[in-house]
Amino acid sequence: MKLVILEYLSSLRERGELDAILPDLLSELGFTVYSRPGRGTRQYGVDVAAVGNGRDGIRRVHLFSVKSGDLDRTEWNTASPQSLRPSLDEILDVYVNSRIPPELADLPIAICLCFGGAIDEQVRAEVTGYIRRNTTEKISFEEWSGDFLAQVILDGILREDLLPKTLRSHLRKAVAMVEEPDIAMKHFEQLLHALIARARDRAAARLSQARLINICLWIMFVWAREADNVEAPYRASERALLFVWHLLRIDIARTGRTAEQASLVLNEIIELHFVIWDELFTKKILPFAHTRHALSTAVNSHTSIDINLKLFELVGRLALRGLWMVWQLSPGQQPVEITDYSLAGQPSALADVNKALVKQIDALCDQLVGIISNNRALLSPIADWQAIDISIALTLLAARRRFHPAIDQWIQELTSHTIFAFLADGAYPTTSRSYWDLVEHSTKRGVEHRRQSTEGSILYPLLALWAAARGNQKVIDEIAAFKAAELSHCTFQTWLPDQDSEAMLYLGRIDHGAALTEIPVTEGTRDTLNYIFDEVNVNGHYDALSVNEFGHWPILLTACRTYRLPIPAHVWRDLFPTLDASSAD
Repeated sequence: MKLVILEYLSSLRERGELDAILPDLLSELGFTVYSRPGRGTRQYGVDVAAVGNGRDGIRRVHLFSVKSGDLDRTEWNTASPQSLRPSLDEILDVYVNSRIPPELADLPIAICLCFGGAIDEQVRAEVTGYIRRNTTEKISFEEWSGDFLAQVILDGILREDLLPKTLRSHLRKAVAMVEEPDIAMKHFEQLLHALIARARDRAAARLSQARLINICLWIMFVWAREADNVEAPYRASERALLFVWHLLRIDIARTGRTAEQASLVLNEIIELHFVIWDELFTKKILPFAHTRHALSTAVNSHTSIDINLKLFELVGRLALRGLWMVWQLSPGQQPVEITDYSLAGQPSALADVNKALVKQIDALCDQLVGIISNNRALLSPIADWQAIDISIALTLLAARRRFHPAIDQWIQELTSHTIFAFLADGAYPTTSRSYWDLVEHSTKRGVEHRRQSTEGSILYPLLALWAAARGNQKVIDEIAAFKAAELSHCTFQTWLPDQDSEAMLYLGRIDHGAALTEIPVTEGTRDTLNYIFDEVNVNGHYDALSVNEFGHWPILLTACRTYRLPIPAHVWRDLFPTLDASSAD
């Protein structure tokens, strides 16, 4: 296990990685962290600052200057201000004299050289000489090398009472099988369920379990990044986020230090999820968004089913990241349209940040539309439950008015292609979730198979609902006529949360929620919209979910996408009034 952790530590980058996990490690060791890594602010050589008992049991202020990998001559002392020695000089010259909080000023100080690897022998003498020259009665130096940090992790956050040998085995297997995502995820999920089952009633114990999940995910991600295949940690990050929310939601609701610590751990998991998303999408997917058939070809499969499934999953993942950006601009119980007016009146610094975020949202929307336009498989879903990824993508496009016309075009194409596939007895959407059923589906014929494959649908009512919101009567009438002629046996339905959803949703348990059935789609009317929202208006369980009470609605969408639950229509309460085509610019 120590070798696994050493490899993980040596592969961590300095900014946003090694310095991101260090505060959690210190907290588990009993330190009080009073300064965390920041961007855009002068840190005077200190990446993390904490107060606590040192290795000799004496209470000290610990000032950490963090570098990645091995400490070689380049990392130790060059003209770059990012080298370690200039950072140590800044700590001695500025931070020690003016930046330590007054209540801690009388404590002795330990300046900690923190790096993920080892000290190169070529610079060992220089480091030792520097430490001897600058050590005083009040100021001492400590080396926190990769080997020391690995032992800290094993003795602290991965200690036996938190992560027994059986659970360490799951972690090792998940790490070893990162190039086989299904197998890696099997072991990581077993680890998550076991950790949740071991959660205790005390808030401190829950925080320890959440930090443990975070460090396990980091270990898995760094190994996968080295293998150039981050599919497994991406899936794991979604599960970890949901499990950590389930674990900490009670503590986040409190006030004081407990709530603050719980919020910090949750934020670390969310940020790590974003880091993994960036590794997967920014480098490997988004550059090819506007290239014809590029992503379809990249699936590297001769089976059209594989291409279809992978592309719709890709669209859901991309759109969900965009909705996290929307959430940053409008935290609440559901997404809203982002307009220039909604950003007006903000302080200039915040307005600049938010305008940059809007540009990122627009770029993602543009790339999403490009992917749909350049990969025709995204017009012909093979599984009815792909409506979930479609609905997340529609939600992102609805948040920016300039992309509303793309909604019309996509739902029209989806409607036309799915109806044609059914009438041609081809690869029309089926209710089955079995991969092998989907493979065989397009080869099977006959009335009975068609009836069994279309006993229920969340896709067609979703398309009718969004068409009604956009005032697109043509699509509604097409679906209504198709249902009357061919799908009279099919139950149009969707899903809504119930009183049991809060306890079960985030862990992927299935015995909760309520089906809203017999959704009407009638020619010449918008009764689909009225029927669904009549139920939404009297269903209070959505608002009672903890993720909505505390304004973290993207976690709900993550749960729905991960566990294949239809998006509750409550999500669109604020968006739909802005969608009608008659109100478009």
